Amino acid sequence: MNKKSTGSYYTPEYLASFISKRVLSHFGNRTRISILEPSVGDGAFISELEKERSININLTALDINNVELKKAKDRWSRRTASFEKTDFLEFATIKQYSAVVGNPPYVKKNILTSKQIELSKEIHSDENLTEASVKNIWTTFLVKANTLLAKNGVLAFVLPSELLQVKFAEEIREYLKAQFERIEIFTFNDLMFECKGQDTIVLFAYKKSKSKGEYFVNITSKESLEKEDFILRNNQLLVSSKVKWTHHFLSDDELNFIDNIKRKLKTVNFYTDSKPGIVTAANNFFILNNKNVNFYNLSEFTRPIIQKGKFVNGSVVFNNSDLEALELKEYPTKLLKINNTDILTENLQDYIDIGEKQDIHRRYKCKLRNKWYVIPNVSDIPEAFFFKRSHLYPKLLKNNTNALVTDSAYAVKIKENYNLDSFIYSFYNTFTLLLSEIEGRYYGGGVLELVPSEFKKLPIPYIEISSSDFEDYTTVFKNKGSIEDILSQNDLKILNTALGIDSDDIKKLERIRFKLKKKRLRN
Repeated sequence: MNKKSTGSYYTPEYLASFISKRVLSHFGNRTRISILEPSVGDGAFISELEKERSININLTALDINNVELKKAKDRWSRRTASFEKTDFLEFATIKQYSAVVGNPPYVKKNILTSKQIELSKEIHSDENLTEASVKNIWTTFLVKANTLLAKNGVLAFVLPSELLQVKFAEEIREYLKAQFERIEIFTFNDLMFECKGQDTIVLFAYKKSKSKGEYFVNITSKESLEKEDFILRNNQLLVSSKVKWTHHFLSDDELNFIDNIKRKLKTVNFYTDSKPGIVTAANNFFILNNKNVNFYNLSEFTRPIIQKGKFVNGSVVFNNSDLEALELKEYPTKLLKINNTDILTENLQDYIDIGEKQDIHRRYKCKLRNKWYVIPNVSDIPEAFFFKRSHLYPKLLKNNTNALVTDSAYAVKIKENYNLDSFIYSFYNTFTLLLSEIEGRYYGGGVLELVPSEFKKLPIPYIEISSSDFEDYTTVFKNKGSIEDILSQNDLKILNTALGIDSDDIKKLERIRFKLKKKRLRN
């Protein structure tokens, strides 16, 4: 079994130690408790629980991997334990546990077996949850673990930060609030699992508690966790609003300040229509560089395309000279665009044969096509591109070429009565970029992503500028030292004109944006 199919990313010893001690401390003077670990992995939690001698622990340990299960069993010296090779989704028991602890597997739905998908749907349905939340196996582990807890039980899981920020997890967050009197969320400055490329959190959820509510803390170092040098803070405004839980470090004053400004503005979808770019299903095959286009003599079947956001860094316009520069560097900039009615030349057929030898035609999206090599729904040339993933700041560019764009970006078209130059100019202000941090989600490497619905609801303090002003602006933007240079030059003009806010309020917005960006980039 490989890590991708089993979702096995094992827990560092210090983290397993902290979680185990915190769970056990909840039971005070109890002398006997029962603990379930639904996916033991290499036994990191078992090693820590084994050290506890003042409480008699009746342990139930499960894993789908027999080799790892045996390793974990060897770490447990007591008789009060049951080790079972089974998938937790199939585990059946009438027992209620004092605690469920562990690090559930991280496996996306498309990698699960059909049986696991059906079991996940059933487990979610039994708890009145929709199928929309069945996106990854960790959600099902979380839901099922709750059903196996005693009335005073504790759940402690290592989870991806998806719980705090993605759309499908909204329902899970509401479920947790309804099921537990106290929730504690620990976020971290450092990645717990480098190989995951995934931000990791720790969730403690208590069925009963004298101090009810949702509590958050960000851990700045391994040492502060080990010494318990932290303070959990309740953030009721965050939890009761639609703001993602990743932003728990924002104060009530900051959240209210943001919300009051946001209410005054119309959003991206008021000014524009936008939709994802072209889905090729196999970029490496369907997008070629000039050298390969010429080698296979395919120029009549190609159209220019931008494949990745990193190809267009640093500007707010994409010109023919930019496209030519990419072509000279032999970047892939040519989309293989074949129509159903095209007569296949010998060279084109040879290239299609190469794709079939690589099993491109067997890919899921290719199999859905009438002819696997004919890409459907190729859109018109976009007026502008918004790249869904970014690093230092989101990228919105005017398209002055006839290039298409892949689904790494959204194709943007300005609505009637509004001006594209003015829209792009208005986009680059501290408040809109701040809301990009709040509405989007981020990953382990600091990558910010906005899905279509998140992009569409970004607030825009739209103001009109002239064509000559925009031309000057594009030059300044291209020559900037950083995005902060652009914001400091234009914030007052944009935000004061559109909203009437003064320089003090702008400075406050700058501080909040800096705080959000610093957390994402781990500075």
